[in-house]
Amino acid sequence: MGILQDQLYAHSPIRLQNWLISLYGIKLYRERYGQYYEQELERLRRDPNEAAPDASLKHLNEFLQFCAQHNAYYKRLFKEHGITLPLESLEDFKRVPPLEKETLRTDETIFSDLHAPIIGVTGGTTGKSIQVRFTEYDYQIRMAHLDYFKEQHGFYRGMKRASFTGRMICPRTQKNAVYWRYNAPMKQMLYSAVHSNPMTIPHYIDSLNEFRPVALDGSPSDMIEIAKYLKTHQKTLAFRPIALFPTSETLTPSGRSLLEEMFQAPVYDQYASSEGAPIVTECEHGKMHLRPEMGIIETDDSGEAFVTSFTTHGTPLVRYRIGDRMTISEATCSCGRRDTIIESIDGRQMNYVETPEGYKVFEGDLTAAVGVLPNSIIQIQVLQHKIDEIEMLYVKDEARFEPGHEVALRQEVERLFTTRMNVFLREVKSIQKEGNGKVRVVKRLYT
Repeated sequence: MGILQDQLYAHSPIRLQNWLISLYGIKLYRERYGQYYEQELERLRRDPNEAAPDASLKHLNEFLQFCAQHNAYYKRLFKEHGITLPLESLEDFKRVPPLEKETLRTDETIFSDLHAPIIGVTGGTTGKSIQVRFTEYDYQIRMAHLDYFKEQHGFYRGMKRASFTGRMICPRTQKNAVYWRYNAPMKQMLYSAVHSNPMTIPHYIDSLNEFRPVALDGSPSDMIEIAKYLKTHQKTLAFRPIALFPTSETLTPSGRSLLEEMFQAPVYDQYASSEGAPIVTECEHGKMHLRPEMGIIETDDSGEAFVTSFTTHGTPLVRYRIGDRMTISEATCSCGRRDTIIESIDGRQMNYVETPEGYKVFEGDLTAAVGVLPNSIIQIQVLQHKIDEIEMLYVKDEARFEPGHEVALRQEVERLFTTRMNVFLREVKSIQKEGNGKVRVVKRLYT
């Protein structure tokens, strides 16, 4: 949203900023909702469970054939490694070398030779800026799948929604306590995650009560702050959304429980990425599904994920080492969908605590430790001050937290390490967010 970085926007009155936001919203609307979107959404509504046994291989071969014809990087890669298309099995696919972030960032041949006007930029936790390009087809297919996911839970395009965003929609130093802007074409109230804190939360609640969104999406940490305030001050919202759709951050079971309790609405998770990773969405039975026409996700023995996304024709992602850890399940789901089930998304591969012995304890293992308690810890953050010392900050649920819970949590965390690691726990009222409004679960602070 380059328009938001303009000096014109930063120094404009709020009414004009809302107009500029809506102007940008018109641009997004035209990019997202076109013939490809309408056709795909109608197909999904008509055949929600269509998934032939060889569907993944069929879609993969179609995508690889495209790469071989329109992308110089993959044309060269396939030739160097003797990759003959079409592939006869998914096992043959493992012969294709993984795509690394540094290649995606620096190799200009990774861009395909067709019109891909939609630009996506991601910095990630490594701080390396990566630019990717999407065709209108890619963008609209992805949007159709996201909207279909929300339709399954009662939310339809055109309904009012509240979105918590880390983008600088409000000047950082503004004095007016209006920390939101309105995108009229999409009936979307954008709330600034950057400005959200215990002092400003009452203003957010007043705005939400006035706007009365049908659903909420975006950063779960900000929704959790609102839920904590409501519970602590024994307040209720003046409306009841039909669903919450969090994105971008790890959501603990207790955080989900608090959101559902205070917003009186179910939470449905989703997974994607700015680079264009295949979209994974949660069904009504709590399982995360990957449709075969969206892509393929593989994992190695450590759980590191390699993603192939069939909606990345502008910048193809083939066996992309995305930096996340996942667990893939062979189970089926009672919802009846014959898709790949992602049992868990265990956090960023680079978010880990390094031990004195040289092994790694990952974010997902640390957040799972709170499972020993009965939903009495809302959020955690682990700070590694030294190679042999970590501090776990935790936000407790006042109504559920009992004496002895901290001891039980410390024992559970200590089981992940040897006695050489010193583990300290500290209760805090809230977890400090990064500059982009997100919460990092693991931070290594030593050099």
